[in-house]
Amino acid sequence: MPNSSNKKVAVSKKQFADLLYHWLSGFLTEKAVRKTAKDFGFKIRNNEDFTKMFKELFILDMWLVGYTCEGIFVDEDKRNECLDIFHHLEYGRYLEKKEKSFSDWMMSIAARYAEYGKAMETEHPSTPLWVVANVFNKRLFGEIQKHLGFQTKVILYKGLFVKHLGEAIEQYDIE
Repeated sequence: MPNSSNKKVAVSKKQFADLLYHWLSGFLTEKAVRKTAKDFGFKIRNNEDFTKMFKELFILDMWLVGYTCEGIFVDEDKRNECLDIFHHLEYGRYLEKKEKSFSDWMMSIAARYAEYGKAMETEHPSTPLWVVANVFNKRLFGEIQKHLGFQTKVILYKGLFVKHLGEAIEQYDIE
């Protein structure tokens, strides 16, 4: 949806939240989840493995959407309104929504977001992204797998996700 004339496209908060929703949806198709798992070196042998990868990517990617928006939006109120709409859209697709109310679901999501947020604030000799990758690594495997390739691929995934989403967000003027 990039705009070659450098003129921003005017959208409502709801339209922008829809854009975020569709952006994230592209990363969570079965094909995309399987490809990401393969890229990371995570073997999907059964439905349980797929579900585990899907759920972890879902949380990481939703956090990345919020993280990216926090880095770009000057107007915090507008950002928060858009993210609230976005979270309602995601909850609408949430497979286990019958088990949790929206507010309970958001509390559980917020707790997971806090893990990633804290990781990004951690000083690390190479980069805080290493700590974010460790959180994802531990969540996926139950304990941190000491695998340089996995860590590096998660860092690259996060960096590219934020870069490309940030560029897409910059194309819109949210009313």
